[in-house]
Formats: sequence, structure tokens, C-alpha cells
Amino acid sequence: MNLFEKLPENFFSVLSRKYKAVYSFSLLTLFETLKTYKTHIKKSDYINALREHGEEIMSLFDVKLDQMDDRSDEETVNYDVEDSEVSSKINYIFRKLVSTGWIEVENVKGTDYIFLPSYSIKMLQYISDLTSDTSLYIPLVHQSYSELAMEDEKEDDYMFRSLISANKNADELELNITLLHHSICVFGHKLTNEFEPNEVLRQHFDVFRSEVSDKIYHPMKTYDSLSLYAIPVVKILTKWQRDSRIMGKLVNQAAYDTNYRHLKASELHEIIYKMLQETINKFSRLSDSFDDIDKANANYVHSVQRKINFLSNSDKSIKGKLDTIIVELAKQIVSSPYDVKNDTEKIPLLAQASQTISLWSQGFINSNSLTMPIRRTARIETDPLPLEDEFIGDDSLMNDFLENEVNNFSLQAVEEFMLKAFGNRKIIETKDLKITSLDELVLLILGIVRAEFGSLFYDIEKIGETTKLGNFLVPNYRFTKKDKRI
Repeated sequence: MNLFEKLPENFFSVLSRKYKAVYSFSLLTLFETLKTYKTHIKKSDYINALREHGEEIMSLFDVKLDQMDDRSDEETVNYDVEDSEVSSKINYIFRKLVSTGWIEVENVKGTDYIFLPSYSIKMLQYISDLTSDTSLYIPLVHQSYSELAMEDEKEDDYMFRSLISANKNADELELNITLLHHSICVFGHKLTNEFEPNEVLRQHFDVFRSEVSDKIYHPMKTYDSLSLYAIPVVKILTKWQRDSRIMGKLVNQAAYDTNYRHLKASELHEIIYKMLQETINKFSRLSDSFDDIDKANANYVHSVQRKINFLSNSDKSIKGKLDTIIVELAKQIVSSPYDVKNDTEKIPLLAQASQTISLWSQGFINSNSLTMPIRRTARIETDPLPLEDEFIGDDSLMNDFLENEVNNFSLQAVEEFMLKAFGNRKIIETKDLKITSLDELVLLILGIVRAEFGSLFYDIEKIGETTKLGNFLVPNYRFTKKDKRI
């Protein structure tokens, strides 16, 4: 069934508005008024309670800003200016709660009374439980064991009811154990977002202990221990299941229950047998499941200790703080898109740092700098290559090296490269060339530059921006042989 077939369409809207804190306070006050006045809640009593306890929070409430959160399908609530600003705001909120379905108002002999739908009461109870720090843990395991042990001894007329109660308690226990496991894992995940040791300690000792450890985990480990009571419960239920005399008693008692009296004895026997088996399986499974809870709790406590040790032992000196800033700067630069890495204004922390200190960008060029795609790699610090002793003081080796380099890129070398590129053709384009090394790329560039001055056997014409040759991106030219060299 659709949830909003039972609830008004905008029932939850008051808890998703800008001033949700004001509305949640109003709902909690409504629940306290319900507990105080029970079935006879006068509108005036609720309004007085809001006025008495909510004057401070109402002073922060702005009706015009709140009305900006109204949806098009919501009923428009009028804001009437009354004797005081607080009274005007309280009456506006009251009408808002009425329009969204939290409250029904009925006039009885000239007095307005408040009545709450069942779904409203249930939701108010849930909100109150969420905000309360005094919720009481119910020892479901011990309760099930106590009832079943007493019925096993007395074998009176309440054995079937105790079985139903044990089955229901097992379902609720299963939900509580699931909730406990998830809660521990959630707090463990929250540790990754904490960077202050005091905040980690607050989360563990103030929040985790009060909401999870003291409220649920320790009761299940001590006076409501599954490991202590689950096995006796299973033994009692197994005994009932195997004893035909007890099964007969359970069938007779079920026959007088309003939910089962229309069934035959054989059908009741089958239902009770299944109920016993389900309850046995649940308690057996829950006993094993708590081992996973213990592991999750131990891992969480260990993670808290490691996190505190790590944060507490970090370097608090000036050098340590500078290291932290530099590391954070590096993280932001690395994670930034390539087009903003060199723009300090677009990296927040870098822009802030550049206001007080001068920053320069440092880089390096190697043989891969001209290749496509451009890949930026970190420079590796290595020891310099050793030089041969004969090289020291001998200029001939250096001269030979320089002469070879000059000859490799001389006019003759350029002409030979281009003649090879033309072959038997009169016209070629850049895309027809094959560039396989950095030296050939340099020869092509020199061939273009020298052709601009008319010192080679061909003319050039630029026909496009760039074209890709292998790993290189080069200008796109057309090369045409001059007539005298045809």
C-alpha cells in the first residue's frame, strides 16, 4: 500500500523546511501536552505550552521566510497579526500543523479541542524516542527465558501465549541486533572524516557510548546475554516440540485463542510445530550473529585507538605545520584539472597562500615533452653518469661530438631528408611524411624554416593548423618542387 494513502500528502513537509527546528520543537511540545492532558487537550493549553517554553526559539522564526518554502500543492496558511508577535507566530505554526494533518480540531460547546490521528501519535512517539537520551532497553532474551522456564515447570494455561511472546521477542531481537551491527559500522566509518583527536574522543565517549554501547551493546552482553540464555531457550522449545503430551496442551490452548479457534486440531498442530521450529532457528541464529557484533565492536574500538594515536602524535611544531600545509597544497594541485594547475587564483588554498608568500611554478623538459599526448611525470633524482677519465682535459672528443651534431642538422642533411620524402613526387603534404624520431622532427622544422627563405629546392604553403604524425603534432604544409629541379 502507498504510504500516502494513509498519511496526508504534505505530512512530513514541516520537518524539511528552513525552520524545521521550530516545527520539531512544536511537535515535541504537542507530545508532552498529549501525555499530560490525555484525551482532553484544549487548544488553549497547547498554545500556552508553546508560549511558555518557546519564546526564545520563536524569536528566531520568520513567517515570511518560512512561507517561501511552501509548495504549490500546499494549503495556504494565513498569518494574522495579533496582540503580540510571539502569539502571531504560534498561531501560524498551529494552523500549519492542522493543514499538514498532524492535528485535528473540533469545537465542543464553544471550546476548541485537539485530537490526534493514530499515525500522528505514532510519529510523535518516534520523534520523542529519537531525541530522548533516557530510552530504556528491554531485556527480551531474559524475558523469553523466564516465561518459558516458568511455563515448562508449571505447564499451566499460558504455555501457548508464552510461545507466541517468545516468537515475537525473537523477531524484535533480530531487528535490534541488525541495528546494533549497522550502528557500530556507521560510527567506524565516521572516523575517516575526523581529523581532531578531541572530536574522535567526543564521538566515542559522548555519542557512541550513550547511543550504542551503554544502551544496547552492554545489556546484550551482560544481563540480557544471548550466549547465556539463548541455548536454554532452544532446549525448552526443542523439548516441547518433541513431547506429544505438551504439543497436545499447546493445541488445546490455541483452540481457545480468537485468532486460531476456527482451525482444526491437525492444522493447529502443524502451525504450532512450525512456530516452535521458527523460534528455535531464530534464537540459534541470533546467538551466532552476536559473534559478528563482538568482532565489529572490537574493530571499532581498535580503530578509535589508532586514530587518536595518529592524530595525537602528529608534529605540532612549526615545521610539522608547514609540512601539513605543503602536503595539502600538493593534494589540491594534483586533484585540480590540468587547465587550472598553473592558475593560482583557481586553487583556493594556493590563492590564499599566495597573498602572503611568493609562489613560483617549477617544471622540467625532456625528450617526451614534445610528444602527444603530453604526459607529466615526476623527475627522478639519480646519480650523475660517471665520465671517462680520458675526457677530462681532452677537447678533441667534445669537438667531435659538436661536429657530429652540426652535420646531423646541416643544410645537406635537410635536403637529403626532404629528397627522400619527395621521392618521385612533385607535391607532398605534411601527412605524407613519416616522422619516427626526434631528429627527423628537427629536420622537418629546419626544412620549413629554410624554405621560408627560399634556400631549398621546393616551395611551401600552409594549408591547415596542425596534423598528427606518430606521436608528434606538427604544422600542416604543402611542399611543391620548383620547376628547375623537376
